[in-house]
Amino acid sequence: MRDNDGDDGDSDAGDGRWPSVTSRRAFLAGVGVGAGGVGLATTHERLAGLLGSETGATAHGVDGHGGGHADADAIRALVPDEAVTHRATGGDWTDAATWTEARPTDEARVLIPAETTVTLDDTLDAAVHTVRVDGTLRVDPAATTRLAVDTLVVTDGGRLELGTADDPVGPDGNATIEFRDRGAIDEDWDPERISRGLLALGGATVRLAGAETTAFAETAVAPTAGDETLELDSAPSGWEAGDRLVLAGSHPDRNEDEELRVSGVSGTTVRLDRPLEYDHVPPRESFSAYVLHRDRHVTLRSASDRTKRRGHVMFMTDDVALRHAAFAALGRTDKSRPFTDPANGVPPQDAEPNPQARYACHFHRTGTGVDAEPRQVVGCHVDGSPGWGYVNHGSYVRFAHNTAYRVFGAAFVAENGAEAGTFHHNFALRSHGSGNVPDGRQFKEDREGAIDDFGHGGYGFWFQGPDLTVTDNVAAGHRHHGFVYWNRAKPDREVPAEVLRSLVGKVPNLPVDRLDGQPELARSDRVEDGMVPSSFVRIRAFAGNTVFASGGGLDVSRHQFGYAHDRVDAYSVVEDFTAFDVGGHRSQWDRRRPPNDRGAQGGTNGISVRYSANVVVRNPTLVAGRGDHRGVGINRNHAPSNVHVENPDVEGWFVGIRAPPRGTAPISGGRLDNHVDVQVIGGTTDRRWSPKQQVAVDGVDFGDGGRAELFLSTALDDDLYGLFTPEGHVRRDGTDLAFAAQAPDVVPYPTKQDLPETGDDPLADLADVPPDRLVGKSNAALTDQYGLAVEGSVGPAVDADRPAGVSVGTVADDSPATPDGAGPIEYVGSAVGSLFEVGSLEQGARLTVYGDATVQTVPGRYAGLPYVRLEGEDGDVDRKSWLRLGLSGASEVFVASETEETPGWLSAWDDTGDSLGTSAGTKRVFRRSLDAGHHWLSGVPTSDDLPTVFVRER
Repeated sequence: MRDNDGDDGDSDAGDGRWPSVTSRRAFLAGVGVGAGGVGLATTHERLAGLLGSETGATAHGVDGHGGGHADADAIRALVPDEAVTHRATGGDWTDAATWTEARPTDEARVLIPAETTVTLDDTLDAAVHTVRVDGTLRVDPAATTRLAVDTLVVTDGGRLELGTADDPVGPDGNATIEFRDRGAIDEDWDPERISRGLLALGGATVRLAGAETTAFAETAVAPTAGDETLELDSAPSGWEAGDRLVLAGSHPDRNEDEELRVSGVSGTTVRLDRPLEYDHVPPRESFSAYVLHRDRHVTLRSASDRTKRRGHVMFMTDDVALRHAAFAALGRTDKSRPFTDPANGVPPQDAEPNPQARYACHFHRTGTGVDAEPRQVVGCHVDGSPGWGYVNHGSYVRFAHNTAYRVFGAAFVAENGAEAGTFHHNFALRSHGSGNVPDGRQFKEDREGAIDDFGHGGYGFWFQGPDLTVTDNVAAGHRHHGFVYWNRAKPDREVPAEVLRSLVGKVPNLPVDRLDGQPELARSDRVEDGMVPSSFVRIRAFAGNTVFASGGGLDVSRHQFGYAHDRVDAYSVVEDFTAFDVGGHRSQWDRRRPPNDRGAQGGTNGISVRYSANVVVRNPTLVAGRGDHRGVGINRNHAPSNVHVENPDVEGWFVGIRAPPRGTAPISGGRLDNHVDVQVIGGTTDRRWSPKQQVAVDGVDFGDGGRAELFLSTALDDDLYGLFTPEGHVRRDGTDLAFAAQAPDVVPYPTKQDLPETGDDPLADLADVPPDRLVGKSNAALTDQYGLAVEGSVGPAVDADRPAGVSVGTVADDSPATPDGAGPIEYVGSAVGSLFEVGSLEQGARLTVYGDATVQTVPGRYAGLPYVRLEGEDGDVDRKSWLRLGLSGASEVFVASETEETPGWLSAWDDTGDSLGTSAGTKRVFRRSLDAGHHWLSGVPTSDDLPTVFVRER
């Protein structure tokens, strides 16, 4: 982290953006709307589309006070005048003279009229049904107060004041609002199921302020098992004996959080109520352990722990300041299953109602205009929620110095893509999740539950939009990524199916006035009615953020996809990002997802960049740390373009950086120390509409802990044009490197069945030749006859000398004591460019580079043979695959296949009758004698069913 400034006031109330150039009045004029209403050239429907629920571009809703919300009408209907049973005249709540009738009793429906102030001055015995605040409801900051209520509504002009910044509740007082458990929501009274909670309408004022409390702290000394004290890096504020703490666990694959109580505080030393059970030691001394404080002097909480009966908090007003308040056991939207009221798509059928927008601390379409002050949430704590903690939905909010613990889905959320504001120095701990991947539940036409319901997988921070300042936050203990940018807009209204199903953002939802440093985008044809899709907007700021003990670090998706360009000064920057002790991700079926699963959505990825373009990763520190598996420091799927890495510090991963397949991909400076430092797969995709891969590795310090500094391979079965076009390159310190598949004798397509699917004119302007003419011809022959070669030119022979540290296909694992441990295997290549390693076949050996499956039974005759371990490919990709095996001498080659019936490609092999027992099933062993040289093991039906290969030299 970059700093811990301890700010509790408004000194960093801004978010680093320049003030809005255009006021609301000028903006309305610019789209043909007068200050008093709709101009002749603009319909009301168009205005609603521009400024209403979709964008939140004004300070409020369409009517200026949130009145455009259908939700606001539903809330007002809960507390009509005719239902009031007790009306206040002003004074202390406990004073009978404060009420026109008797003091409120159980199930009372209370009204505090306009220009009337009522002060909560004690712990109330009566449990009321509703309180409507048209005037002011406040607390005595020095008293211990409690109000039990089902639904608390603050209307336009009303004020709720549980302490103020100048006069906070505590340290001697406490204020509690408890949302009652009155059984199931009464749908006759509340058909929208929006009741039970704090509901502040547009035009209301809300102030919650407890005494200042240090929300979380870093340790100065790493805590270890048996310690009875914590040494912090600075003295905490507001921590008292009896207060609840949680010390964040650091193990990547299991929960080692420790819930503790304070016994006493002396300076920077915190005495604990019991000795620690676990070590909390990061993999580097420069990293910290963290402890969260869970108590506040102002608390909003649910009486019930049953999801359907809990309270929620919804702010529909822009006049909100929350300081050092706790939101305990709040939230009713259940993110473990899809919500049931989508704007687009087919909702789950016959499901219990699960409306969205019932969250623990929720700013609900309060407006994203940045020419006024943001809503403020400082030093608060969310403890336990079934679906999301702090939510910015179509609003402008500053979240600073807050904590969240045990939130399902995602702890901090920007919901629809147009949000503005700040997330600064917050801590998200232990978000459970659905087990699905980030893309899960995205819109699919006619697929039940595929409704653009995001942020359910177990994340610290989920950002649907990029126009946020995100600095110095920490995420730990999450089922999946600590941070996610998923930047196609999530519309609040129905849109055409073709708009949502696209990977490219098409919903114009963010005012052009908010663009920062993207003048070309502001002038582009992507602008519509003064709006631009947020997916093309660069990340405003992402710097100094940290993830540990989670199933992934940072995932960036649908960001500037389809907008690749070379204006590097307009790229998004991921700066000073730290991830360590990153663990695996287990699916909803408890299957461990390897890093490349579902297009790099698996676990053990430090940073994943998918369906994105124009990203600079600057000064990342990614340390794999502990855990049973090693993943990828910086990963990608098949689609990103122009991903630059500057000054990386990447250590301990199986692959340090998996270079993007398209566009410029320089890696400059820094240090890499991994099993494979840089993996480059060439020939991966159609380059007619996207730039060719250009990888330049310059000035990198390669550590000595790895097996290969650069691992070059080629995907032969993806796209003909992408394979043969010549515009790309791979360079190391200015020297061009060649792929093994460029060798003169390599035959890219040995048989017709090895050709990928081809469309019309698959080679375009490269050559006028039918694809079947390529079958059986080497690179040398293809060049002579058609002017074609893999990557555009013939390279050196496979066995030619190569620069030190550059591998063309085989990586030695730890098992062989010397390179001779590979026996006759001198080269391995894959049609999909997979990673390989060679080990000794023995019980306990992994079956794949990343997978969980291991060998359990090895017939004695095969024990110790050199064994090719294959990278398990993405099971969602339906494509053929095959292997190219280079042998130094005549050998018996064995293939272990899981198929019950003998595959066609193994029909010429002998079935030995032996089997290889594995944790993933039994594999039949086939045998064939092969001479020295290179051989294709061809015809595997899908790339995720690659065979296990082991070899005995004859």
